Formats: sequence, C-alpha cells, structure tokens
Amino acid sequence: MTQPQLKPLTGMMPSGTATTADGQTIAYQYYAGKPGSPGIILLHMLRRTRSDWDGIAKWLQKNGYSVIVPDLRGHGQSTGNWEQFSPDDFNKMTYDVSAMKSLLENNGADVKKMAIIGASIGANVALNYAANDQDARTVILLSPGLEYRGVKTEGITYTKPFLIVASKEDEYGAQSSQQIAARNPSAKLIIYENAGHGTSMFTNKELAPTILKWLQEHAY
Repeated sequence: MTQPQLKPLTGMMPSGTATTADGQTIAYQYYAGKPGSPGIILLHMLRRTRSDWDGIAKWLQKNGYSVIVPDLRGHGQSTGNWEQFSPDDFNKMTYDVSAMKSLLENNGADVKKMAIIGASIGANVALNYAANDQDARTVILLSPGLEYRGVKTEGITYTKPFLIVASKEDEYGAQSSQQIAARNPSAKLIIYENAGHGTSMFTNKELAPTILKWLQEHAY
C-alpha cells in the first residue's frame, strides 16, 4: 500500500490520494491536529462525498483531534462507480478505512486512540472495520442499518463502548439502531425526533456536543 507523506502541521487541511490494499485510489481531506493527537476517521453516506463532513471535521480539529475524511470508493474523486457495485464491492470499503488509518499514523496522529464516525452505510462500514481492529477505541454510528447494500451489522461483534444515534421518523434507521443496541451491551443509543438521516442530524444542536463528550470519554 503506497501512502503519501504529509507534514502534520496544525491547521493545515491538505488533500490527496491513497492506494488501498486492493488497488483502489481513495481521495481524502486531512485536518491535522498536533502531533500525537487522537485520530478520527469520518465516513460519509451513499451517494455523498467527504465534503459533507467538512464543518464537523474542522470543529473536531479545533477540539484537539487529527481528522481524515475519505471519498469512499465509488464516490467523489475516488476510483469506481458505486452504482455498478456488488455487495462485495461495498464490503471492501473497509480497505478504504485501513488506508486512512495508515495516513493518520504516518502523519503523527495517535491511532491507538482512534475513533471512527460513520453515517448510514458509512456507519455500517465503520462497525465492520472496528470489529477487526483493536486500535479502534470507539465508533459512533449515525443512522446505521441492519444492512445497507450488503454491508451488514448483524453478527458483528464489537465489545468496546460505542454510540448509536438515529431519529425516530427515520423508521429503518431507528429500528435498526434499536436492534443493534439490544444485542450489544456496550452500545449507548440516542433517538432524536425529526432530525433526519445520517449527517443531516447535525441540524439538531445537541448532536455535535454529544459526540465530542463521547470522544473525550472514550477516545482521548
């Protein structure tokens, strides 16, 4: 896996590309914190891009984190076309997460305190990846599903504390979140009302400070 080397200067927001273990080119935006700051990976929804996370990424950076946000394969400036993907292609998005972790580590972030935050299918990818990486200190799932495009949460074992957030009127997301929480004693579930789906829930002003508090307790 080839990785570009970035000089980890606080405040800089360079972009670039990384090559995954299976040969895909993944575009990313990097929000560098101080050397040794905890690393966070943000994963967007289907049909969306890394730009959805820009405001939150900058806010997390100001609060002491190094943050990296990819265009998941098939999206944005990364290779592939998600509309032509099979379930296997979607499940390989975990390789994209692994490439982002390597970039964080190569550029001075502390990946032993790593957190992954995902929205919708990005939430499912986050949980699948974290279940196989002991460095993932916590995950935060926004509107996860039992299955999105073949990426399943059922049967995934992640024993560390993690946060699930959904909105009541988003029936599939809310019901899936309740089922995920019910079978995972380490999960904390928050259900809002009329907040929308995935990253749209940040219109609820409680969400961002809730996430920051969770990170400070579990990934710092």
